Amino acid sequence: MGPVYEAVAKTKSGYECLGTALLIATCTCVFSLGCASILALLDIRRTKIIPVEPVKAGDEIKLSDALKFPFTLWLVFIICVAFYCAVFPFISLGKVFFISKYDFSPVTANSADSIVYLISAFASPICGFLVDLIGFNTLWVTGAIAATIGSHLLLAFTFINPFVAMILMGISYSLLAASLWPMVALIVSKHQLGTAYGLMQSVQNLGLALISLLTGIIVDEEGYFVLEVFFLGSLCIALLCSLLLYFYDSYKGGFLGVSKKRRQELQNLESDE
Repeated sequence: MGPVYEAVAKTKSGYECLGTALLIATCTCVFSLGCASILALLDIRRTKIIPVEPVKAGDEIKLSDALKFPFTLWLVFIICVAFYCAVFPFISLGKVFFISKYDFSPVTANSADSIVYLISAFASPICGFLVDLIGFNTLWVTGAIAATIGSHLLLAFTFINPFVAMILMGISYSLLAASLWPMVALIVSKHQLGTAYGLMQSVQNLGLALISLLTGIIVDEEGYFVLEVFFLGSLCIALLCSLLLYFYDSYKGGFLGVSKKRRQELQNLESDE
């Protein structure tokens, strides 16, 4: 919203500027609501044309199923929390960081801070296509986490132009989203997907809420360097979990670390059995 407010501020001021910026934000929400309504109508139409398969015995949805999710899914949850806790809180505090360390102007600091989302808007479809084409989800996840560690190392220990680190973070952010979230569908059965994704989102939001409070305290008490070290520690946890996920899944003969062709072969063998 920062760039929107600044653009509106060129023609308006005071409460008019704020009101116009909020009106633009409201319009985007209304547009999103319209798209969701159309999607709901299309879904209703689909169920009329294609009858829904009856629920099979043993496929009933139970909240207690969450306690029976496999170990690999819980590793995915940990990776999700540990990775995003080093991205979203950093972006929320990034503007002041860029101003204080690199002596950026507020406008330049905003540009550097928002570049992750800008890159993601264009890179996410490309990364998703590559993951779907090649497979090897766990390797993509590991590479994305390693690249994000590299970007935080550049920000913490060097004075290289931070746009380099933020571009790297934007690419790795897009790559991880394209490879991590689809793994849930490869781990749990179809009738449990809603529960699994809901739990994953809940765990992520809880982690972000707690980490946001903690990062604020760290910045106030210790400064940005200690904050960067904290982010690196969080990413190291994500990296260790991604490696554990790869080796554990390979040991169990899973689908997560294999090519697309091999995954289809394994799924066909399962369906034949």
